[in-house]
Amino acid sequence: MIYIQSTVSGYGGKPVSLFSAYDPDAEVLAITVEADYRRERRENCVVLTNDLTVPRDGLFTEDDMQDGINAFFSLKTGIASDGKSPRLTFGSRAGRSDPASVIEKDGVDMSGFRYRISDAVTCSQVAAVITCWYAYKRAGTVQSMFDMVDSLNNIGDRLNSGEVITF
Repeated sequence: MIYIQSTVSGYGGKPVSLFSAYDPDAEVLAITVEADYRRERRENCVVLTNDLTVPRDGLFTEDDMQDGINAFFSLKTGIASDGKSPRLTFGSRAGRSDPASVIEKDGVDMSGFRYRISDAVTCSQVAAVITCWYAYKRAGTVQSMFDMVDSLNNIGDRLNSGEVITF
């Protein structure tokens, strides 16, 4: 399980921190709690933000917005690895963070759908987009890296025990 804290300021409404959990095995992102803005890292959380002054693991910029929106729609319309559950859920304490109502399609280009985001977008809704961006694009990459390291460690252990390995 990957715990995520998305801390956002600079959009409509008050600055917020949105807390979520991503299960890479189930491929499910649960956006669970919208809380008051906090600069401090919550224990065991990956910190994502658009604020340069916040200590972070990932910085989201305006250039990432289209990728974030694409990730949101991919998760929203996707099916989890069990073949029946949704890939994206919003808890009752984070329901206002669902950005679907402030995003509209703005055509298609060579890279896919283009979206326009309303001026009424809130910090909480942008935090949800950032969280989707990370879960869809980044968390899977990190998990793949850990899986590869585990595989290499396993090969090393097998070689150290004297086993002959052919490829």
